[in-house]
Amino acid sequence: MASAIRPRMQTERMKALSDGILAIVVTILVLSFEVPDHDFQHHGLIAFLTRMMEPLIAYVVSFGIVSAYWMQHTAIFHYVRFGSRPFFWINILFLLPVTLLPFLTDLRATYHDEYVVTFIYAGANIITGLLLLILWRYGTRKGLTVEVAPAVDRSMQLRILLGVAINLLGAALALIDAHLSSIAFIMLPLLYVSHSAVDAHWSDVSSDDASA
Repeated sequence: MASAIRPRMQTERMKALSDGILAIVVTILVLSFEVPDHDFQHHGLIAFLTRMMEPLIAYVVSFGIVSAYWMQHTAIFHYVRFGSRPFFWINILFLLPVTLLPFLTDLRATYHDEYVVTFIYAGANIITGLLLLILWRYGTRKGLTVEVAPAVDRSMQLRILLGVAINLLGAALALIDAHLSSIAFIMLPLLYVSHSAVDAHWSDVSSDDASA
């Protein structure tokens, strides 16, 4: 009896969908800013800019977080050779809480002193991070990726879990001060400024793909 052939699905459309959704989320974030359509007096402009500080802080934080998700997602898919139906569904579930970020960002900007709002914001990001972790683990455990060095696997998982921990810290700090939460959240994209343990293997992966 012939052995069953494992179905393999190309990932180009999934990567395109993910990039498109993340780009749209970033665009919607900035569309929340509304400039009054009348002339400003000097003091009126100062008052307007002062009112805009909270929305601006919320925007910068969410922009950084979405950028971090894009960077981590890109790193994961660099190792992925092909997909499967469950793998694609996990990726789609990852995108679900990401699409809520513009709404949650507006919520934080409007009710920045409400710790419950920060809890909800952090909760959405925690779910997003955990889904990224599941995506990575599923891909590596089910043979959808190239061979991943143990050090790279550990580093990738640790980096994602640190992002989850930062969101837990941000939620806890909301009980003290909302601005402390924003400082914690902005640490998340800083995790992905450099990731030498993963980046050092990128050229090896590309060589393997070229010879496959």
